[in-house]
Amino acid sequence: MKTTLKSVFVLAVLCLISAYSFGQSADEIISKHITAHGGMKAWDKIQNLKITGYFTAFSERNPMTEIKAIGGKYFADLTLGQHKVKEGCDGKIYWTINPWFDLPFARKMNENEIMVTRQNAEFFTPFFKYQERGYTVKYEGKETIEGIETFKLLLTRENGLNETWFLRTDNYLEYMSKSNWGDFASPVDQEAVFDDFQKVGDVIIPFYVERIFDTRNSVYEIEKAELNIAPEPSVFEIPLSAPIQKLNFMEGTWNVVVDVLNRQGAWANADTTTSVIGFITGKNILRETIAYTRYFPVEKTLEWTYNTDLKNYRLSVFDDIFSNTVLFQGNFQSDSLVVNNTEISFSKEPTNAPLSKYIISKISENSFLLEIAGSRDGGANWKVSQRFIYSRKVE
Repeated sequence: MKTTLKSVFVLAVLCLISAYSFGQSADEIISKHITAHGGMKAWDKIQNLKITGYFTAFSERNPMTEIKAIGGKYFADLTLGQHKVKEGCDGKIYWTINPWFDLPFARKMNENEIMVTRQNAEFFTPFFKYQERGYTVKYEGKETIEGIETFKLLLTRENGLNETWFLRTDNYLEYMSKSNWGDFASPVDQEAVFDDFQKVGDVIIPFYVERIFDTRNSVYEIEKAELNIAPEPSVFEIPLSAPIQKLNFMEGTWNVVVDVLNRQGAWANADTTTSVIGFITGKNILRETIAYTRYFPVEKTLEWTYNTDLKNYRLSVFDDIFSNTVLFQGNFQSDSLVVNNTEISFSKEPTNAPLSKYIISKISENSFLLEIAGSRDGGANWKVSQRFIYSRKVE
């Protein structure tokens, strides 16, 4: 009995030692993997990485540009089939311009697209500081793939998604990975093969990556890699649509002179105030809140958007005196932006309610004029009754 108990004890200890060694080997492999890529100290000096090269999809090889920066920031400009595609992340908002979905402007990504972009945004493999990001790794032994002996590592990200990585036993560089991927915003599985490792500065990067997923494959080829190029921060931010960008001249902090037409038909100064106009982060909306006095205190919230179907601008104006919102639509006419509510009605019955028109003119870098006109004959004649003279406030 004593011999049996002793044997069981020794076997248990050996199992614990074996399990401990097996767990330790994962850390050792990852350490050597990072060293093979140039080492932690070398990568810690890198703030961003710009890549230019070629991307092949649908059997078409086209130029591509990619920028990666610390904090998960990412930008890519490539061609997918016949369409130019852009995608990026400023560290918070993931976005893409992908004409394959019949949307000509930037939109936010879904979860599958975010998953792919997060992988693309990594400087090399996800093992770099993986513990700080909440990832776990399990070593699953050696495996030979196409005659190449590899270490097999199972990585689990903080969101629970698993990836299998195969690192060569001769140099500790990645040979293949299997992970979740996305194809046209839908989830698929993918295999990636890494090759043509080259030195850039003090670090090592694979210059060739081929991915196989669903019924297709893509090839990623680097021609040039540049370190610490100091890109413009705006390149990572979700871009405004082209029509909304035309309203850039209104963005800023303004001194505003408010003039009104008095009962004698003469212009008189009613107030002088300030206004802040800015784009809502991540949205194609330009918002202004302005407070002034015209007989009574007035506070208005104005929001500009663009309707891609009708190809016109929309303005909503909330006036706190009347506690309602009035809608306008229109477009640029020569050098002026003109919107009115002549074609906007919320009743089937004809109404004799007065109409309004907003006219923005005399546009320059540091000033513009907003006039508000009214009509009581269905829009046949208009009379300007208020004007707001905007001049950019100098801090």
